[in-house]
Amino acid sequence: MGSSDASKDREASGNDEKKLKAMDYMDLDDLFGEAGTSTKVDKANGDTHMDNDVDTDDDVDPTTIHDLGAEFLKNVCRKVSMSFFEQHGLISHQINSYNEFIKNGVQNVFDSIGEITVHPGYDPSKKGDNEWRFASVKFGKVTLERPRFWTGDKFTADSGKEFLDLLPRHARLQNMTYSSRVKVQIHVQVYTQTLVRSDKFKTGKEQYVDKYPISEDNRDVIIGRIPVMLKSDLCWMNGAEKRDCDFDHGGYFLIKGAEKTFIAQEQICLKRLWVSNSPSWTVAYRDVSKRKRVYIKLEPPKREHIPGGEKVLSVYFSAVEFPIWILFFALGASSDKEVVNLIDCDGEDSRIVNVLIASIYDADENCKGLGFRRGRNAINYIMKRIENCKFPPGESIEEFFSNYLFPNLSGFRQKARFLGYMVKCLLQAYTGRRKIDNRDDFRNKRLELAGELLERELRVHVKHAERRMVKAMQKDLYGDRVIHPIEHYLDASIITNGLSRAFSTGAWTHPYKKMERISGVVATLRRTNPLQTIADMRKMRQQVSYTGKVGDARYPHPSHWGKICFLSTPDGENCGLVKNLAITGLVSTDIEENFLDKLLDCGMEKLVDDTSTLLSAKVKVFLDGNWVGVCGDSVSFVAALRRKRRRMEVPHQVEIKRDEQHREVRIFSDAGRILRPLLVVENLGKIKASKGGDYSFQSLLDKGVIEFIGPEEEEDCRIAWGIKYLFMENEAKAPVKYTHCELDMSFLLGLSAAIIPFANHDHARRVLYQSEKHSQQAMGFNTTNPIIRVDTNTHQLYYPQRPLFRTMVSDCLGKPGYPLGHNGIVPRPEYFNGQCAIVAVNVHLGYNQEDSLVMNRASLERGMFRSEHIRSYKADVDNKEAVGKKPKFEDSVNFGKVQSKIGRVDSLDDDGFPFIGANLQNGDIVVGRCAESGADHSIKLKHTERGMVQKVVLTANDEGKNFAVVSLRQVRTPCLGDKFSSMHGQKGVLGFLESQENFPFTIQGIVPDIVVNPHAFPSRQTPGQLLEAALGKGIASGGLQKYATPFSTLSVDAVTDQLHRAGFSRWGSERVYNGRTGEMIHSLVFMGPTFYQRLTHMSEDKVKFRNTGPVHPLTRQPVADRKRFGGIKFGEMERDCLIAHGAAANLHERLFTLSDSSQMHICRKCNNIANVIQRAVPGGRKIRGPYCRFCESVEEIVRVNVPYGAKLLAQELFSMGIAMKFETELG
Repeated sequence: MGSSDASKDREASGNDEKKLKAMDYMDLDDLFGEAGTSTKVDKANGDTHMDNDVDTDDDVDPTTIHDLGAEFLKNVCRKVSMSFFEQHGLISHQINSYNEFIKNGVQNVFDSIGEITVHPGYDPSKKGDNEWRFASVKFGKVTLERPRFWTGDKFTADSGKEFLDLLPRHARLQNMTYSSRVKVQIHVQVYTQTLVRSDKFKTGKEQYVDKYPISEDNRDVIIGRIPVMLKSDLCWMNGAEKRDCDFDHGGYFLIKGAEKTFIAQEQICLKRLWVSNSPSWTVAYRDVSKRKRVYIKLEPPKREHIPGGEKVLSVYFSAVEFPIWILFFALGASSDKEVVNLIDCDGEDSRIVNVLIASIYDADENCKGLGFRRGRNAINYIMKRIENCKFPPGESIEEFFSNYLFPNLSGFRQKARFLGYMVKCLLQAYTGRRKIDNRDDFRNKRLELAGELLERELRVHVKHAERRMVKAMQKDLYGDRVIHPIEHYLDASIITNGLSRAFSTGAWTHPYKKMERISGVVATLRRTNPLQTIADMRKMRQQVSYTGKVGDARYPHPSHWGKICFLSTPDGENCGLVKNLAITGLVSTDIEENFLDKLLDCGMEKLVDDTSTLLSAKVKVFLDGNWVGVCGDSVSFVAALRRKRRRMEVPHQVEIKRDEQHREVRIFSDAGRILRPLLVVENLGKIKASKGGDYSFQSLLDKGVIEFIGPEEEEDCRIAWGIKYLFMENEAKAPVKYTHCELDMSFLLGLSAAIIPFANHDHARRVLYQSEKHSQQAMGFNTTNPIIRVDTNTHQLYYPQRPLFRTMVSDCLGKPGYPLGHNGIVPRPEYFNGQCAIVAVNVHLGYNQEDSLVMNRASLERGMFRSEHIRSYKADVDNKEAVGKKPKFEDSVNFGKVQSKIGRVDSLDDDGFPFIGANLQNGDIVVGRCAESGADHSIKLKHTERGMVQKVVLTANDEGKNFAVVSLRQVRTPCLGDKFSSMHGQKGVLGFLESQENFPFTIQGIVPDIVVNPHAFPSRQTPGQLLEAALGKGIASGGLQKYATPFSTLSVDAVTDQLHRAGFSRWGSERVYNGRTGEMIHSLVFMGPTFYQRLTHMSEDKVKFRNTGPVHPLTRQPVADRKRFGGIKFGEMERDCLIAHGAAANLHERLFTLSDSSQMHICRKCNNIANVIQRAVPGGRKIRGPYCRFCESVEEIVRVNVPYGAKLLAQELFSMGIAMKFETELG
């Protein structure tokens, strides 16, 4: 990569011209306020490239990047980024994976089953006169319909339509599953079979089985329903002109009316060899199927006195362990020398030689007298071992090897070569020449998304349906029975209900343990605001069995850079295990097309099928973990292949890694790798050709200016962290030769972190709080179709605003074309949820201590942070007209108005529902239901619930139930105790509402809306909020510099200069006057517009008060639930506090008077409890009163006050034969 002296001299001679050109860019840099951008331009950087990446297109204009200029390239990056999000969106990984599943995955599931042979039951009593009958079932082509629902006989007779299109909005309102019917072509053959003798010399067998078909049937059968992902290829909304909601991007499922989404699962990649050193040195070839896995272990020999060393190589395959040398000879090796050549390790290293010698001796010891090197002895030895295992294979050993031992390699000798390569990897790791694999490195991981997860779950349920089908069919194969059509035996509800149950409960099939299920795969989509909805669909999680000590799994790894946000992770037990995709991260899907011939065009030779050819001088080429060939010159091979990828001859998602140290080229085209787009520095000159033309992402991808880079290929790249780094020149060292460049510096963050202004100035913990907690609890405008949705709880801010600042990500997600004068971009409003408030940093009468806020009452009365809360109540009754439903004997429940004992029914109409606009308070009936017997099943508003009736929806689902939903609306103005937060993790609760006239005001008459305590900033380390306020003040005063993008923010000087030009104090402080006295305040107060969010935690939902109320029937102590007007737990430590305060009367009231005070009688003679009983007295009368049965008297019985819990304990102990004595004193 270095250049000669002559070229250095030529560069030096052209330096003066370059400096002049650089001056042109300096003015632009000053205008856009790029902090720290060097204006020295380096010619060498323009046309440099890595040695292995030379792109020699003849049609390339020899334009270098310094000819294009930094400002031009930045604008191109911006346009390309916008185009990227227009094309791919934010949740394309979910939709692409599902589309791949319906295109290929469903078919793969049915193809993998193969031919099912159904044997008769062989019960001689049921045989009859005929031969035994057999059946064979084969699955063929699978077709999926778009979601429709059957209308029922009555509707069909009226309208003539048997099926209607099921749209997502119908499924949501009617609590139905948005699913598609699966049709499978099934071929069934019923036959008898007989043994036929044959000529052994011609056929090689003495007898064989001949089939005599009785009947054949070929038909399309509906085998079940599969849930459909919104906006996928099967969905009606895909390509529809009018969307349900402007903010809805799809990517989720509707299961019984609930919105469910997949959380991507991180799994270890099974496509590559895995070298590990714990518990012992092992190299593993891990297939998905357990039987195909091969483990080679390096461990002490089982027998003693093996010469050569302490460790030997043994292979573990198909539940049998044996010496590896025997397997080499079984696969066709002819001598020990040949095996050593296949392993191809350093013969000088004594440790390796010792292991190999010990392994040979170990094999000889194991096969004493067998002579495994001769003839078929080795293969016979392995055959005997495998046949003795628990589940021996049915086929011959040769077929078993070709099907199960490295099934992707065809010849036995190729398998021997691959085995040699595995041994080499293990020995290199053992001698310290190869690193063991790191399970936290993202190149060793794959993300499982909708496609892989659904395929796995579907396979389980299809197998279940198949087992049931075989059992049912077996009964009808006896002599006299009639074979029904196949749908009679295949139960479609198994697949439909199985998938629906998996989605509803979230318990998904384990990746490799058949009987286990894992949780945390499916989550209900949260809809507090659209940012939370999108963030939920971009989540990923790593399943760990124990959440305590999980090693380095929680730490950020260097391979996360640009693919996973290192800030957006929850705090608590899931910290570092649940992660979020970075903003430009895409997940690859399976590449179906075969591009092996392209590899051969680039100079690869196919792998030879012999064991004698030496390949030590060649470089191995692996495709998805399979050894496909070798090449002589890896540099030119990789360069040619990358060139083909940039010219679209090879798919864009293919990842190419050249491993120089181990002399390997690894190519991956499998699903689940995280890719990200980067600019190719050497091809930036091609942009010139389309100057003023098309800067769309796809066009530059097709030209090779942009390419997708995966986690492993990234190790080969040298990436500039932004355009400005391409124009920097380090004085001391030679210029850095970059191969790729980031589109923007903030693209390594996730969605919720990348829209935080000045995020790089804040403490990481505060950014985490904002991105993971506060941004997702902020009220906004969550959907644009609330009229056709019935959510249990929704919050809507009345006047959501967008912030004054802009970031690169908010620009890219914006909608261009708004009339803002200079082609401005309005950020999509749904990602910012809050309002711009004038915030002063000051103390106010002590009411804003410890993170509390003082707010302006007049601002709140004008509508600031006012919000609407809608809560829905659902009730259902059985539908009497439901088809095929048996009438139930118990009395049926219907909607209707009856006088209720449990609540008021004043607002209900005769149908049992309140009228629109009715004002309901707690204790009112919200849905009236009554049984025919007169029993009341109405739904009552609980304690603290109230509101105006917004809408009433009456509908029915497909399971024979009628639904009613009543939505109540509440308007809430912020009150004391409500929670607010800025975009910098500075949360606070409202502590005081001050009148506007009492607030300090500036010379312009501006009064703050919020007053924040200055002590909130130093220890929290969030100067970003102060910078945001200063920048916002400048923008509000007409400043042009609006960007607060993380990592490429304006310098502090640029922000203060903009303020100064607008006529304010350079540091944002202002002279204010006391609102109460009108006097000028001596100290200056920092003031500026800051974006504040109102969070969903409101004191009205949390307030809990009670004197006396409902109690538990057993203990007579207050119930716990707030909704049931319960009490608050007053525990051991609270009791200690009151004792320390000496507040004895208060303690007595809390724990006794307001809890479970009761009275009982004690006999003072024997100190036992005296019960109140009815007893006879002389004279024939009966009296009722306390009586001691121990003393048999009523004398000296006193009444005492005790907690009911103590009385209950005494009675429970008494029932066990333990009597408690009570000593009493007369007070």
